[in-house]
Amino acid sequence: MTGREAYLQGLFAALSADPGLQALGVRFGRSIWHAVRRAEGPTLVVSRGRDVPVDTNIGRTTRKLVVMVSAVVWSSTPDTESDRIFELSHPVVMQFDADGIAGVEEGPTGEPQTGDEDGGIGIYTMQYAVTYQTATHAL
Repeated sequence: MTGREAYLQGLFAALSADPGLQALGVRFGRSIWHAVRRAEGPTLVVSRGRDVPVDTNIGRTTRKLVVMVSAVVWSSTPDTESDRIFELSHPVVMQFDADGIAGVEEGPTGEPQTGDEDGGIGIYTMQYAVTYQTATHAL
């Protein structure tokens, strides 16, 4: 397994275990489109964006992995509902740590994707950059 996938799985587990998110009835997934098709209530999706090598030095490569955390909500006020989720998920992501991680930085929030099927759907995505190191021959 690549380091980036291990980090995504670890973050997914940390978010899934959060009592506040559980109390809101948030479901968790790795696919935005699967969450949209299910239409089973608010879903927090963890997925991978770019993974950019930023420096190679003395047998180590420093990388920045873009992690996308998306709230998929079916509601007449999807922006309000997504912010309730992000209020709880943001600290979990910012405090996430694992072997090889040098830090987590908040990135831009994407433009919302919305629709009006079945009363309104909104997909809101926050991006985070996880800086980590690997051996030069590994991901």
